[in-house]
Amino acid sequence: MTLSPAQLQQFKIDGYLVLPKLLKPAETKALRTLALSQLEQRLKPFELETELNYPGAPASQNSEGGTTIRRLKSAYSRDDSYKKYAKQIEVIKAIQQILDEQEIWLNPNHHNCVMTKHPRYSSETLWHRDTRYWSFSNKYLINAWFALGDELHTNGAMKILPGSHRWEVRDEALDDAQFLKLDHPDNEYRLKTARTVLLERGDVLLFSAHCFHAAGKNTTKHTKFSMVFTYHGKNTRALKNTTSSQLKPIKID
Repeated sequence: MTLSPAQLQQFKIDGYLVLPKLLKPAETKALRTLALSQLEQRLKPFELETELNYPGAPASQNSEGGTTIRRLKSAYSRDDSYKKYAKQIEVIKAIQQILDEQEIWLNPNHHNCVMTKHPRYSSETLWHRDTRYWSFSNKYLINAWFALGDELHTNGAMKILPGSHRWEVRDEALDDAQFLKLDHPDNEYRLKTARTVLLERGDVLLFSAHCFHAAGKNTTKHTKFSMVFTYHGKNTRALKNTTSSQLKPIKID
């Protein structure tokens, strides 16, 4: 698959791009079945909703829903099925074009997971850039978000502020955790530009890790599953002695 000039321009302007129907229904079904099995077995490593204390999350592990898993971590090494899609040629070729680099690396320290958004106990993610807590030589990292089911307003589909990967944001417009302050005057016009990225099962969303994004709660009766990996080119390096450099990057051949 080759991205068109229009698609490349869209990513350059908006900071994201949807690649429709890259995964077949049978593939997404198999990945969901695998993730459900690992959730039921509570196979580590995983992250609980309570660990991040986002709005709507259970108050503690002892409260109702307190053991709800937010994501299954270390997907690349967790199962060969996840690894296969992390290397999917259509995704890698698109990232090569966007970054204008032939050598693509997967960073196993960030994302590298199956995100789960459960009914009742899922949390709301506020407006943030992933790069706020990552440590790299530059900001040119791309997340690949595989929709393993439909992603809708009602089950917490991702929201993006288009073009925000190009923004300069003053420290005063961010809170201590580097989320956009909803009541800051600088952010009033920014928040009005928000788009919800609705995805169909099998779609892949590519977005800059420097784009501001957010997500709501899952108000449906069914768990939402998404598989996520982070990539960069050879000219982007994790800074030494940081969480971004704990595990060595993986070259995608």
